[in-house]
Amino acid sequence: MKRYVVAVDLGATNIRTAIVDVEKECFLAKIKEKTKVAEGAQAISTQVVENVRNIMKTCNVSLNEVIGIGVGAPGPLDMEKGAITRAVNIPYFVPIRQPLEDEYSLPVAFMNDTNAAALGELVFGAGREREIRYLVFVTISTGIGAGIIDDGRLIKGKDGNAGEVGCITVDYRGRLKCGCGRYGHWQAYSSGAAIPNFVRQLVEEGEVNVTEESLLYNMTDKLTKISAKAVYESAKKGDKAALKIVDELATINAVGIANIINAYNPEIITLGGPIILQNIKLTINRMLPRIRDYAVNRIPEIIPTPLGEDIGLYGAAAAILRKVGKI
Repeated sequence: MKRYVVAVDLGATNIRTAIVDVEKECFLAKIKEKTKVAEGAQAISTQVVENVRNIMKTCNVSLNEVIGIGVGAPGPLDMEKGAITRAVNIPYFVPIRQPLEDEYSLPVAFMNDTNAAALGELVFGAGREREIRYLVFVTISTGIGAGIIDDGRLIKGKDGNAGEVGCITVDYRGRLKCGCGRYGHWQAYSSGAAIPNFVRQLVEEGEVNVTEESLLYNMTDKLTKISAKAVYESAKKGDKAALKIVDELATINAVGIANIINAYNPEIITLGGPIILQNIKLTINRMLPRIRDYAVNRIPEIIPTPLGEDIGLYGAAAAILRKVGKI
């Protein structure tokens, strides 16, 4: 009897793959490896196919026990061709659905990663114990994206790319360039990939003074190796410059979240991604009081996702279960 699905959370930094026991709603096993972005489109397609094979072998699960394969991937996507189409941090056309169908002859659900995550949140996360009909999931990681549930239905958009909130404009002057090639977008400032550029801008414009005695200065080899992790770790240890940067990031994130509240009027917003989940006090807690300065609509409940870093896998599982009519 078929009782498993394979879930793939394809990100620009990592690919995470799992076998999900549908009846027990639990993972049999999970694997993670770095995404081979530098090696090109074919390498990524092959990597996804091989990860599915590896996880089934790890769990000793055969193809006739698998209902299907769900994949969440960063947009924008070409839903007709089942491919990533030059995503912000994966700048290629990467076929995903067809290679999996050709290799395994199983149903494949291919969906924008944050759309899938919102569906996973509704089924397995915040929506599991109570009825929620208006939900937005936002991830702040390498990039920024969202999935929107409106009146119980997933908003996908005509091309399947609704929820690209990382490209909301938060700086009309457009001082920093987004990975999409345009300027002033949310993820050009406070995504994991963009924080180093934002720090350099703040320092160059004199808005933040990073002295040679600063912990941040020394953790980043005299500001030559800035990273989001270094900024937040320095802030946790009380570094004044890092705390100032974190405050600026909290304001930018408040603007982004307020725009989502104004546009979609959700009853709950859940937040995920490593920037959030590893730094809740410095992100959510600092952002919440500032949202009222920008939001017109009622402020909804705003919480970290109860599914943690696994929300992408739960989302991919929900996507394939929805496709085959199990949910």
